[in-house]
Amino acid sequence: MCVYAINDPVTTATQLSNIYKLVALRFEGIFQYGALFIFFFLIILALTKVGNKKIKVANISEYSFISWSSMLFASGMGATILYWSPIEWAAYYNTPPFGLEVGSTEAIKVINTYTSFHWGFSGWAIYALPAVAFAIASTRNPSTPLTFGSILVKDSFPFSSIFKSILDMFFIFGILAGAGVGLGLSFPLIAEIIASLLGISSSLVLEMLILLICLCIITTSAYLGITKGIKRLSNINIGLLGLLLLFVLVVGPTSYILANSLEVLVTYTQKFISMSTYVGSQFVQDWTVFYWAWWLALAPYLGVFFVNISNGKTIRQLILGTIFIGGFGSILHFLILGNYSLHLFESNALDIPALYASEKPTKVIVDVILTLPLNYLMLFIYGAISVIFLCTTYDSCAYILSKTAMRRSDMQPSKILRIVFSILLVIQPAILMYLGGVNTVKWMLVITAIPLLFINILLKYLYL
Repeated sequence: MCVYAINDPVTTATQLSNIYKLVALRFEGIFQYGALFIFFFLIILALTKVGNKKIKVANISEYSFISWSSMLFASGMGATILYWSPIEWAAYYNTPPFGLEVGSTEAIKVINTYTSFHWGFSGWAIYALPAVAFAIASTRNPSTPLTFGSILVKDSFPFSSIFKSILDMFFIFGILAGAGVGLGLSFPLIAEIIASLLGISSSLVLEMLILLICLCIITTSAYLGITKGIKRLSNINIGLLGLLLLFVLVVGPTSYILANSLEVLVTYTQKFISMSTYVGSQFVQDWTVFYWAWWLALAPYLGVFFVNISNGKTIRQLILGTIFIGGFGSILHFLILGNYSLHLFESNALDIPALYASEKPTKVIVDVILTLPLNYLMLFIYGAISVIFLCTTYDSCAYILSKTAMRRSDMQPSKILRIVFSILLVIQPAILMYLGGVNTVKWMLVITAIPLLFINILLKYLYL
């Protein structure tokens, strides 16, 4: 697919766009009801005796609750949450769901809630499903390689090696497609921030330079491993992120943010089922299907990573921690940064929907951050967090790819292998992004996620 896209990116983009439209239309209901089923299935599973099982991973350290939560959230989100949290409601503004009138009070309330819905509990439940499957497989046989092929296909099954290879191929394709979307959003944002700080124009050369810097950080962190590299980066990142969100809450329109946050949480609770079962809508096909596909694409490797950092935790802690620590952490971004930017719009300080329609999204994000007190310092911190977020996503991904390449899950991957996967993971999606744009990989992502959806449904049989 990469070779084909490089050879003819324009034709590839058109073809993938057409396939995406067909897939989104035909599989819209499966994505919606599938995500809802996974959420309730895992909550029920956590309350059964299966939840009492303790995860045991050979040759892996046990981590404190704070470090575990930091690594879980930082690896699961990446810099894309900083891309979307100030502007996602504006992306929905002119096409609100449920046939609501554009710009109406109800429409603004619903689109503001949808940002939290797309990044909230259902998505993190999708992450948790393969994590629990891998955890159960690991407790049954600590040396089992943590890949779809190894846990779903027994060696005694006819043509087992072929089926294992096919399943593991989807595992890899999903990771690369998900990584491509993350790169396509993150690097332009970081480049725009640096360009604004230096007073220069953002360019492809600047984005490539940033890619090389991030690649150095990613390979170094993956080389050092979970405890020395990924854990330290995650703890630093969560600390800086907490300070940033607290600063925006305190110096921004505090009462407005708190009131709107309460409204979003109430609406989220009231409309959770209706948003989860809403079909036959262009809004759902353009946005919700894409998000569920993105979560599905990244879920396999994050499932393996979550198991590797959850040694000594119970299945119940893994499920509830992933869904609610990850979910509330993500929602918090949109409650604070999203409501801050919404206040700028409603107070006529910044017409964000109009800017989003006419400017690059990255430029709009920078404009929003520059309205804060100590604006350029805050922009610098925002950029630093984006870089670290990006690196914690890819170093954990490189570590897991190198680990799954080992014959046994209780073997530590070689440091050279971690470096090789770090380079491949960053460079390959980056080529596609620069040749075909973000949409090319976005469409490829949804197409790749179709088999992953059915594979995830099969995983539930491991719990029986």
